[in-house]
Amino acid sequence: MQQQQPQRTLSRRDLLRGFGATLGALVAGPMLAACTPAVAPGGSGAQPAADAAVELELWTFVNTHARWFRSMAEDYVAQVNPNFSLTVTEIAYGDMHDKLQIALQAGGVGAPDIGDIEQGRFGGFLRGGNPGLIDLTDRLQEGGYLEQLVASREALYTYQGKIYGIEHALTPVVLYYRHDLWGEAGLDPATFATWDDFIAGGQQVATDDVKAINFPAHDLLLRQRGSDYFDADGNVTLDAPESIETARWILNLRDAHGIANQSPPGDAWWAALKDDRYLSVVGADWYAGFFKDNAPELEGKWMAMPLPAWEQGGLRTSCHGGTGACITQFSSHVEEAWSFLEFAMLSVEGNVRRFEMTNLFPPYIPAMEDERLHKADPYFNGQDLGAVFAEVGPEVPAQYQSPYRAELNIKLGPLWQEIYDGIRTPDEVFVEIAEDIRRVIAEEA
Repeated sequence: MQQQQPQRTLSRRDLLRGFGATLGALVAGPMLAACTPAVAPGGSGAQPAADAAVELELWTFVNTHARWFRSMAEDYVAQVNPNFSLTVTEIAYGDMHDKLQIALQAGGVGAPDIGDIEQGRFGGFLRGGNPGLIDLTDRLQEGGYLEQLVASREALYTYQGKIYGIEHALTPVVLYYRHDLWGEAGLDPATFATWDDFIAGGQQVATDDVKAINFPAHDLLLRQRGSDYFDADGNVTLDAPESIETARWILNLRDAHGIANQSPPGDAWWAALKDDRYLSVVGADWYAGFFKDNAPELEGKWMAMPLPAWEQGGLRTSCHGGTGACITQFSSHVEEAWSFLEFAMLSVEGNVRRFEMTNLFPPYIPAMEDERLHKADPYFNGQDLGAVFAEVGPEVPAQYQSPYRAELNIKLGPLWQEIYDGIRTPDEVFVEIAEDIRRVIAEEA
């Protein structure tokens, strides 16, 4: 059943109370600990290290993350340890995760000190027991950070009571829309309360060459409906009726309503946006940074709003993506790596800087009320983008982790094209993959 949410505007103080009230219910075991927050320079618990030179290597697959890490490393050198240096290496998504996993399985040969692991690939590191990553639970507990982090986000990097990563973003999902082009048709998407409203409006603006929206991600919409590819107990739910129904709904945006199609790949997607061929995009907070990097000439033309609900009064957001910074067990400088992550990721200043550079809304509760997250954003027509993320933030649904999620996604990814092209139905593909993953789980039990 879809989760029902009251439609009202919350103050930022209400939001913080809401996060704090639900934290205990979301986290079990060690994450229930209540600790006194550490006080440190720049809002971090980091302490200056020894005089010896420390050189760390960090791998990430996101350019915006890389820029932010480098910026925080400069501050760390100035404020904490002048003998510290950080080499940030950007590697393509698939290559980075494959290379990191192989390095950890091979005893750490060639492994970095810190790795950015995307939540969709994190489960693969859990196969076989030891993920090759440092358990951060005690450090987070002793620093008082467990009660300062949104528990549902940290749960993505938690397995068998051990926390292996620190999440970069809350990843609240919103609807980005071209306010100028919708306005030319006399429509304001901010008035669309439900997806039915959006479809009706989209039929007034869509043509053969211009679409109201591209196909939204299936798992994103599924989480908005309160489901996912796995449930809270690790059972495969990809082939559940609601999952199949959601896939059919996406196809019907094209086949029955004529308002959407599959977005072109890679750079062609950004070219299509610049050519005014898509009027809306469903995306998480981090997608705002992608707009700015890939389509700067569209500044002032986009705005953001809560997702239309599946039914009146329903949930108006989802979650999509997420990345956890993890320390490898093979680092020669584990304490310095922790000190740097504490300085960068567990401080108000670090989280505010990340939002300013990447538009990632923080999962670190003490930073959420900072006024610097609520400035007018010229790219988004002077809108307070942080306020939109903060409005839907308390409703961000759970995203269930599993050691088998990565394998499921790898199997499903290439078959989406066959679904979009009508070669196979969602029913056929989902049942086939779900049963295959269930067999793997049973064999490894």
